Amino acid sequence: MKVRFNRWYNAVLTALLSMLGFSCSLDEPDEYGSTPVEYGTPHADYILKGTVTDEAGTPIKGIKTSLKEISKNDTGTYVFGIDSIQTNESGNYQLKNSGMPYDKRVKLVVEDIDGEANGGEFLNDTLDIDYGKAVEVEEGDHHWYVGKYEVTTDVRLKKKQ
Repeated sequence: MKVRFNRWYNAVLTALLSMLGFSCSLDEPDEYGSTPVEYGTPHADYILKGTVTDEAGTPIKGIKTSLKEISKNDTGTYVFGIDSIQTNESGNYQLKNSGMPYDKRVKLVVEDIDGEANGGEFLNDTLDIDYGKAVEVEEGDHHWYVGKYEVTTDVRLKKKQ
């Protein structure tokens, strides 16, 4: 008898909760106009670009630039690679990151991986990315997609002694 009651109770509770979920996504003309309420998470596309030069301002080809997310919790620090690319002939790089990184710690890691081949050996560098300085380059869809933004970060590397 108790098992039969629990099954009936679970069925009724499931039906009620599912109706509540559907009612949250219905039109509410007074509050939201004619747009239905949506489930989801706001997101945007971020492009990090810039130029890597030496101390004299000469562009450096073949420098590895990596975008990494740093997260910390009670068990330690974790580093997640987002994107990486090498600089072109003009020392330019362009990395992409989707999501809402303004609440994350994102760093640009710049490494000389080819030694003397690019005109000398350079010291590696790590920079914090400030998404507060991002410039909007494309408007979002007025729903969950916020748009496309660019952050320009130029890097000057020092030669190894």
